Amino acid sequence: MRPRDNGDYTMNSGGSCLSTITMAVPTINGSSIPMSACSSSSSAQPTSPIDTQVCIPKKHNKAKKRVIWGIEVVEELQWKGWELGKETTKNLVLKNLSLKTQRMKYRPLKTKFFFTVIPQPIFLSPGITLMLPIVFRPLEEKEYMDQLWFEKEEGIFCVELRATLPCHKLVCPPSLKLPMCAIGDMVEAWFCLDNVGDLPTFFTWECPSSFQILPTTGLLEPGLACRIKVTFQPLIAVIHEVEATCWYGEGSKQKSSIQLQAVAKCTQLVVSIRHKRPEDQDTEGLQKVLHFGCVAVGCTAERQIKLYNPTMVNAPFRIEIASDILVKDQAFSCSKGHGTVPPGGKKYVSVFFHPETLDIRTMDYISIMSSGCASQTVLKVIGFCIGPAVSLQHYCVNFNWVNLGEHSEQTLWMENKSDSTAHFQFAIDCQESVFSIKPAFGTLVGRARMTLHCAFQPTHPIICFRRVACLIHHQDPLFLDLIGTCHSDNTKPVILKPQHLTWYRTHLARGLTLYPPDILGMMLKERKLEQDRNGALTMPFEDLEDMPALQYPYIPPMTEFFFDGTSDLAIFPPPVTIEPTEVDFGGCPGPESPNPLPLCLMNHTKGKITVVWTRRDGCPFWVTPDTCDVPPLKSVALRLHFQPPKPNSLCAVELEAFAAYKVLWSYSNIEEDCTVCPSWCLTVKVRGHSYFAALEHHVPQYSLDVPKLFPAVSSGEPSFRSLLLVNKGPMLLTFNLAPKSSSDITLRPASGLVAPGAHQIFLISTYPKGTSWKQHIFYLQFNFYPQYLKEVSMQSREEPLQLKLDTCRSIFFKPTWVGCSSTSSFTFRNPSRLPLEFEWRVSQQHQKTLAVQPARGLIQPSESLMLTWIFSPLEETKYLFRVGIWVWEAGLPPNTKPPAITHYMIRLVGMGITSSLSLCS
Repeated sequence: MRPRDNGDYTMNSGGSCLSTITMAVPTINGSSIPMSACSSSSSAQPTSPIDTQVCIPKKHNKAKKRVIWGIEVVEELQWKGWELGKETTKNLVLKNLSLKTQRMKYRPLKTKFFFTVIPQPIFLSPGITLMLPIVFRPLEEKEYMDQLWFEKEEGIFCVELRATLPCHKLVCPPSLKLPMCAIGDMVEAWFCLDNVGDLPTFFTWECPSSFQILPTTGLLEPGLACRIKVTFQPLIAVIHEVEATCWYGEGSKQKSSIQLQAVAKCTQLVVSIRHKRPEDQDTEGLQKVLHFGCVAVGCTAERQIKLYNPTMVNAPFRIEIASDILVKDQAFSCSKGHGTVPPGGKKYVSVFFHPETLDIRTMDYISIMSSGCASQTVLKVIGFCIGPAVSLQHYCVNFNWVNLGEHSEQTLWMENKSDSTAHFQFAIDCQESVFSIKPAFGTLVGRARMTLHCAFQPTHPIICFRRVACLIHHQDPLFLDLIGTCHSDNTKPVILKPQHLTWYRTHLARGLTLYPPDILGMMLKERKLEQDRNGALTMPFEDLEDMPALQYPYIPPMTEFFFDGTSDLAIFPPPVTIEPTEVDFGGCPGPESPNPLPLCLMNHTKGKITVVWTRRDGCPFWVTPDTCDVPPLKSVALRLHFQPPKPNSLCAVELEAFAAYKVLWSYSNIEEDCTVCPSWCLTVKVRGHSYFAALEHHVPQYSLDVPKLFPAVSSGEPSFRSLLLVNKGPMLLTFNLAPKSSSDITLRPASGLVAPGAHQIFLISTYPKGTSWKQHIFYLQFNFYPQYLKEVSMQSREEPLQLKLDTCRSIFFKPTWVGCSSTSSFTFRNPSRLPLEFEWRVSQQHQKTLAVQPARGLIQPSESLMLTWIFSPLEETKYLFRVGIWVWEAGLPPNTKPPAITHYMIRLVGMGITSSLSLCS
């Protein structure tokens, strides 16, 4: 608290500042400050609220002096703080203010506790001062009084001598009026507590509820004032007039009181949607709906709600999102979780929608609660997440045939029909393959097309077929078939056509691909096989016992990508396999080349195959022999070599080989075109580096977009996600999945190389087990260095088929007249992340008495639905019903039996009544 302008720090209990009511005035932030209780000047208001005790020094009271017949002398001489048996001396000062010499004498003191020198005449020249020592010697604890009389020619006068006992005395203003306050809000005011006593004094405040005084306790030294803060936080809207008591002194038996006055008011908030759209209303028009429409995955949409306060007090508010799922998966958020709307003012609050799960209609509820929860407005928020919609012009590029040493090029376009930007990448090492796609990776904005340039440049005369996956962030992969045939002067294999791929997939489903074309042709001649209407081979119809021939099934893209036969899981057994499919040479600083590593290639077919490896000039990895024949059901050992191109370099490539039946190497060996089988593409991912052990690898610079949760799936279903790694550095970036990663996830690709400025798209899958959230942790190691390890954490669970019903699970109808109807509402919620279908089943015997609307429907994730039960009694009796609700996963194909069904039972109670009229005479 500031001192007054005149510099006087003395706080007199009789001053006007303590005899009037202390008024609190509002501050800028909605709190309040009082007019100064320590000064009559309004400029002494405190400007900043503090909760700590502040002590203000007072100016000591000086003894009052008077002038009697030209002699200046004090009116009273006081002794304070004396001790028993100890003499204390004070000087009585006499000063001659006249222009003549003063002559006087004094009488002896009457009590034995005060004494001075033996009385004798006193002569004071003009301007001379005399100090007369007076000794006080107490013998018991009590107050002492005496008078020292002086005699002059003009008359007599006396000086009072007083020795007082020390005492406790605290004073405060008689009352304090606080500003008007809303329920649940808080206002503040201050006043001063003054120690006008002689002793250090402990104090304790007692304050009724809704008020709080700070500091509650403290020690106040003599002559100091303490700044006290009063807070008011009402719970009910009434006028508050209470008394706060300050206890102090010995045994806290003395007290000072202050009257606290405050008024509490109810608040009201009017919630509306800013820039309202037609869809911002439910079908019945009973609920506020904030609809975001379609928003691209990874983007954020913003809409605003307006809060208007029509009352005369501040309206504090709190905003809560009522989602039951993890905070990590909350797609909606608010810019403010709490705040205050001034009287008559308005405030805009932004609501954000930032979805991460594709093709999901996300729904939630936002509660806007005013202070004290006096009123609550529930806002339903809805949004739909869309991802990229990338498609190819066609999904097969046929290069026909080329001569050895030549190359062929073709183009096709890629289109993104969505507004969401697409990051794509073709899973092929274009530098080490006979096929190349440019660009092999990139970004395709919404509503745009991009031209792809595909090339075929074979290194050997052979049939080449490779199915390349196009990985797209936030979309299922696409597959592009690349086929081409290379002829030389001496070798002219069968020319591969797109029709051969169609027949091959049909034969794959019928188990005929393990037989070479010559055997299939012989079986066709011997009528052990026939051709169907599409020209594909099949068993004779009489052997099928009227069962239709097998066709190649539809395989979801994610399933095809993960179950490609490179791991232990495959949709169809692979005809040719190679182990291992990933090889790490580790550090090979040189100068000598490392020892070759073994590869094992296995032929699971019943025909001889020829394997040819693609090798480009300058590749640091290669396989020997680069061409070999493998007999039926046999294996061959190969050697993998590594020669680092230079010191301190990183190397990672994907080696490519094509395996085809030996009989296909000459087109003259094939009599029936339907027996032609395309080649199989084998790939081996190889990596290594030439850093010395003591040399640190270059630091990776990257960004990694990782979702926090796997998408929602039902029991037994796999869950897939995509990740995006961007190399932001100027050097190559290698990655590989560390061995200590969780074993219950599959990451593809598990290793590779990312060029500067390029990106890598990962696909990750898991099979959630159990309805509890499980954490999956895996580690990506960069640049072959153990310290460059990135920990990634994701969570998954089986989505339970459950509903949250009203806690009581009982519904009561009011007594209903027979022949009439009454209704009762019932609310339930879907806490899972899957849309669910439900059906209420009322037994046939109760269908005339009990009905529900709607009886069947769809409930979205996090959605709450209110049903209406209709009770129509048929007779005067009490009714008790037990009704069940059956729940299963929505979105199943038509006429498909749900794999899992959950049901709940509720109880309904009603009473039918009748009445009659009687006439009284």
